[in-house]
Amino acid sequence: HLFWPPNVMRLVENLRGAMTSKETVASAMELGKRMGKVAVLVGNCDGFVGNRMLHGYLREASFLVEEGALPQQVDKVVYDFGLAMGPFTMSDMAGLDVGWRIRKRQLKEQGPTNERYSGTVSDRICELGRYGQKTGAGYYRYEKGDRTPRPDPEVEKLILEVAKEKGIRRREIADEEILKRCMYALVNEGARILEEGI
Repeated sequence: HLFWPPNVMRLVENLRGAMTSKETVASAMELGKRMGKVAVLVGNCDGFVGNRMLHGYLREASFLVEEGALPQQVDKVVYDFGLAMGPFTMSDMAGLDVGWRIRKRQLKEQGPTNERYSGTVSDRICELGRYGQKTGAGYYRYEKGDRTPRPDPEVEKLILEVAKEKGIRRREIADEEILKRCMYALVNEGARILEEGI
């Protein structure tokens, strides 16, 4: 499993199934090295390791936006902390339609739950045909030939509408809260993955 964009991202997850031979594992790890990647051997679970960890991180980022932050604030806090980009810039780069398809599949498989749903804003953005950089608009808008994310008043309006529909009273959210909620989501999911032996 290569990460997006594969020509830049060095990590590759090699998944070991219940019947995977030692020879296959060795070959996959060697191939990763030959490709100039950092190959890691992981077990199999929904989203594998990297995307499973990102799920909780993106979930918290989405909740923060519903509760009072804007995508550009969340992205700046995470970027200033040291990540290459924030969750919304990353989502726009990867393509919002990918996450949308996954959420629809999970809802169909799992059915309704009591858990707070985090995909409402992203779903609405996708329903408008805004899939990120590839369509020139997602959480941000993009000028032709330029990947610079530009805040979009249409998205801000959509965020306010979703919060109102959900009965969420928006508030000012401090950068420290954004950082803690996003990073703790990553750390906690990583700990669960280790506990499960994945």
